[in-house]
Amino acid sequence: MRTVGDILKKARLEKKLEFEEIEKHLKIRGKYLQALEENNWDQLPSLPYIKGFLRNYSSYLDLKPDEMLAIFRRQFTQQQKSGLLPNGLSQPLNEPLIELTPHIIVTGIIISFLLLFFGYLAFQYNSYTSPPNLTITKPLEGEVIKSDKVQVTGQTDTDAVVSVNGQKIAVLSGGNFSTTLILVPGVNTITVDSTSKYGKKRTLTRTVQISEN
Repeated sequence: MRTVGDILKKARLEKKLEFEEIEKHLKIRGKYLQALEENNWDQLPSLPYIKGFLRNYSSYLDLKPDEMLAIFRRQFTQQQKSGLLPNGLSQPLNEPLIELTPHIIVTGIIISFLLLFFGYLAFQYNSYTSPPNLTITKPLEGEVIKSDKVQVTGQTDTDAVVSVNGQKIAVLSGGNFSTTLILVPGVNTITVDSTSKYGKKRTLTRTVQISEN
């Protein structure tokens, strides 16, 4: 039975090609190509490299890579049973290699699209069922203020509607909002409501004390 190396060498010689020329095209070192032709597996890095080199070299010589790999498997199996394989090549012959085949690429695109699609649905559902984010940066809870004018600032979702003590105020870019209240001396409660476009509302309060002095 002809070996893989015999077939490769015969095809190369028929095309009158030198290793140096092939090396430039395939970017595979000439000594590895020669090792393939001489069936010197111990001169090659590892089994995955052997199969990769063999596939590229066969294609370059207009041989059928799948047929060459099949011949290599038979040859490899015989050597394996005979105990002729060098150390480092005793791993299973049919161990799968990760190859970016058109099928894998198309499958990956489909899976990515489905993940994005369902992620978008989850985001929309969460937006529909959850109240908007809301934080109040001023005033602080329990803060004592010496003026009857109190500035209320905070942040919410950009598409939310904000009201402070029942009065709607504008939401600026970035979701920031600010307004000034005039409060009476003593303890006052400030209520801030943020309502999403789906009607979900979140409410926060701040209790402040207006000093009489």
